[in-house]
Amino acid sequence: MSSRSLAVLGAAILCSLLTACGQPLASEKKTLNQQQADQRAEEHIQRAVAAVFTPPPRLERQLFITLECEDPTDLGPKGRVQVARGYWVRDLPKERNREYLDKLYEYWTRNGYRVLEDDRADPNSPALFVEHNDDGFRMSLQANFQGDLTISATSPCIWPTGEPT
Repeated sequence: MSSRSLAVLGAAILCSLLTACGQPLASEKKTLNQQQADQRAEEHIQRAVAAVFTPPPRLERQLFITLECEDPTDLGPKGRVQVARGYWVRDLPKERNREYLDKLYEYWTRNGYRVLEDDRADPNSPALFVEHNDDGFRMSLQANFQGDLTISATSPCIWPTGEPT
């Protein structure tokens, strides 16, 4: 092979490794829009609650916000946001919190979530944090020092309209 052929081949390999030769970067691709992300977060919460809590608890709205992605994990561009939803989980016996955390651990690990942090054994504020392998949504179930539970879901960084700006 000539040195010119080797140089062209090397450039082609380098191009494919670094830039996927014209393929859009992950941060330049379409994403869920803000409304879709909000709906998906709600779906994650409702599925988890239905799988673990019998009878179903009362969910009291705690937090519905949209945050700017200031330090995205994928080092993407500014202008993207994250949608977060959270509820107080009411009308449950607090002495069963560990059982709920254990059941949710089983549900999440069997349904495509990976554990990010497992603080179920913390006597003051037990918690469990996971991320869904397919869509990047993060979830948590946490108890505060009074034993009140919260469940939340947060989207990965998305474009508000679903399109790069």
